[in-house]
Amino acid sequence: MASASALAKLYRASFRANGVVLGDAREYVPGDDVRFINWKVTARMGSPFVDGIVADRGNDIIFAVDVSASMQFSSRNRSKISLVADVVSAVARLAEINGDRVGLVAFSDAIEKFLAPRIASKIFRYAIARLACGDRRLQTNVLGALRFLSGTIKKQSVIVLCCDTFGLSIGRKSILAQLRMLKLKHEVILITATDDNDMPPAGIGKITTEDAETGDIFDIDTDDSVAMEKVRSKYSAYENLIDGDLSKLGINNFRINSKDSAESALFALLA
Repeated sequence: MASASALAKLYRASFRANGVVLGDAREYVPGDDVRFINWKVTARMGSPFVDGIVADRGNDIIFAVDVSASMQFSSRNRSKISLVADVVSAVARLAEINGDRVGLVAFSDAIEKFLAPRIASKIFRYAIARLACGDRRLQTNVLGALRFLSGTIKKQSVIVLCCDTFGLSIGRKSILAQLRMLKLKHEVILITATDDNDMPPAGIGKITTEDAETGDIFDIDTDDSVAMEKVRSKYSAYENLIDGDLSKLGINNFRINSKDSAESALFALLA
């Protein structure tokens, strides 16, 4: 297991405080954060000066978590939503150690739960533990969740959107436009949960499958190599399209897989 100090260091680097209160400038020393260089004083004095930090008001970190049916899918012992819940719980503990506040928006095609930012409490931890216990028929409305965040979260915050690729496929352009608006005020991070069997494996014959969110039933011939290649190619191309869109917005997309341990997924997010 990774040491608490190593995780805390990674956390502080990834979730930088946005509520600092700056004091008088002082001369730069190696190791100072270059973000706090006072360029006016530096130009006047002819050597680097940085603003001193008088106080740090801490971050508000808002986890927006998709709890729809597709997130409850699992081909192993853990579902996508279960892994996300473990990662969110771990980040919340690190936030508490660092004096940051955490909030939660659990959504499907409606807002299922909203907890305003606070120092992680028993209520927050209970809500996280309950994320994986939702209705398996719930559908996804990522756009609705993003609009809720825009209208509700007024203080500059770190917003961590947790969903899967399927959630981003419904109204992609509108979702990207809303993410762009959020990014104007907040730091936005995306965690995309995946499972190796989000698509059925090839070579197992004809199967009947069910759309986890809509309940629609359809047949797939996994022995049809041409058809399966089209499915894989389309899925891969869509993932690449999403990555490109997010990159243009300056939003990091961290993919985690249900086969991952919570620790490895946490390091992928914080590293």
